Amino acid sequence: MTVASTGHITLTSNPHKKRVGLIPLCAVIAVLWMGGLAYVAMAIMTFQRNPELSIGIIIMMSGLGFVLSIFGYSLLRDSYQDYVLELTDTEAVLIVIDRLRKRKGTQMVLLDDISYAEYHPYADSALVILHTSYTDMQVPLWPMTNQGRDVIDYLDGRGVRVINVQSDDPIPD
Repeated sequence: MTVASTGHITLTSNPHKKRVGLIPLCAVIAVLWMGGLAYVAMAIMTFQRNPELSIGIIIMMSGLGFVLSIFGYSLLRDSYQDYVLELTDTEAVLIVIDRLRKRKGTQMVLLDDISYAEYHPYADSALVILHTSYTDMQVPLWPMTNQGRDVIDYLDGRGVRVINVQSDDPIPD
């Protein structure tokens, strides 16, 4: 995090290996893959004795394999995305760098145009949604770990109404 004397901050996402929940998620995916492969091996070995059960197990494990492939792909996709958030006295700029697709996207909203900010504080999926009349900008805070709270404090200090969804604050219409 960089805090300039002019009242603006720049936050960058942590490297993929330091993001919240990476190690447990990889461990769970690996264990599920090994368990699924063990079940498929068992189904193949018992096919002659009970073909219906074997086919059922193989169908169930192919579904599990599909789901685990989707999780693995999203984990890979997230590992190649970096985020840079710049907050100044007048605007919020989010830069998303996608190294997998070799793309870079930029979103910007003016702080005066933000009607409210919707804060989702969950550690593994923390984000803040900046609501304006022309767009809703989602700012992922989970890859920034402890720096995410600085975003909320900064917005609150600039007079932006921050609604914490976990504390049942009413969301304005």
